Amino acid sequence: MLSLYVFGALAFAIVIAIFAVQNTTPVSVSFVVWRVDSLAVSVLVLISAALGAALMLLLSLWREVRMRLQARSLGQQLRAAQDRVRELESAPPTTTITETTVPILPSPGQGTS
Repeated sequence: MLSLYVFGALAFAIVIAIFAVQNTTPVSVSFVVWRVDSLAVSVLVLISAALGAALMLLLSLWREVRMRLQARSLGQQLRAAQDRVRELESAPPTTTITETTVPILPSPGQGTS
């Protein structure tokens, strides 16, 4: 599965490189308060791709940290539950089951003579 991701990333990088070589026309770019009058389209695309990759890296790192913390918490809960089971299995029984005798009553059609 990892090789599929690597192949996809490599293919995307090749497409971006081909686009960068073919599109060198300068354009004007403005974003919020930032403005550039002459920037090649290829540079703009490369910057956008790099920012997108960095954002995805940060999001995946955040997810990885969250999952590791959750796994650690679940591991602690599992160890506590296993310790409790061992404790209960090794403890002597505190109550005993005794037999009780239940009197047998006569059926409604039978008389007691």
